[in-house]
Amino acid sequence: RGILIKGGTYLEDARLLKAVALDKTGTITEGKPKLVQWHVWGAGDEAAAQQMAASLAGRSDHPVSKAIIQGLEVPGPEAENFKALPGRGVEGVVNGVRLVLGNHRLIHERGLCTPELEAELAIHEKQGRTVTLLADDSCVLALFAVADTIRETSKQAIVDLKALGVTSVMLTGDNTATAKAIAAQAGIDDARGDLLPEAKLDAIKEMQKRYGATGMTGDGINDA
Repeated sequence: RGILIKGGTYLEDARLLKAVALDKTGTITEGKPKLVQWHVWGAGDEAAAQQMAASLAGRSDHPVSKAIIQGLEVPGPEAENFKALPGRGVEGVVNGVRLVLGNHRLIHERGLCTPELEAELAIHEKQGRTVTLLADDSCVLALFAVADTIRETSKQAIVDLKALGVTSVMLTGDNTATAKAIAAQAGIDDARGDLLPEAKLDAIKEMQKRYGATGMTGDGINDA
């Protein structure tokens, strides 16, 4: 099954687990998100926004970026000075314009959120969608809403863990509203969103103090 265990001691130690932290995308969910809706924000040009988003998403291997590029189905010009912004998104220069394609946190940190934008994001997030935003230095240009589905086995896995006396906690970099929506579907009571990699580590330490032996499961480098 492609499972590698470091040694028998580590397999036996699993019986001591009191809590397990779970990533969301690709762990609780299928990890195959799809672009379900997108539109320009403000008076932007739809074709231009589509190409700029495709340029940045095409350079990233994140599941959400892959969903955007597959959903847009358009080639974009080559993005220059491309770099990842851990826990936030990606950045690059397209046709001479510096752009970011990132999450709610990134846009908020750059001072580009408005009450109207917050209201729009809340609508998607309450539906369990992950919203990625395209922006330049001065304003948001477009929104991309991506939805993922829960794995068929997730609900039963959480039930089985509860039966073993193991507490499940969701830790994700995705926004809190989306995290809670997905967690509710999976049967997880404790869901924590908007976590940067170091915040996940802090949460694990807190869980170790609160519960005892704690496991972490996820498919990303941050989870490792």
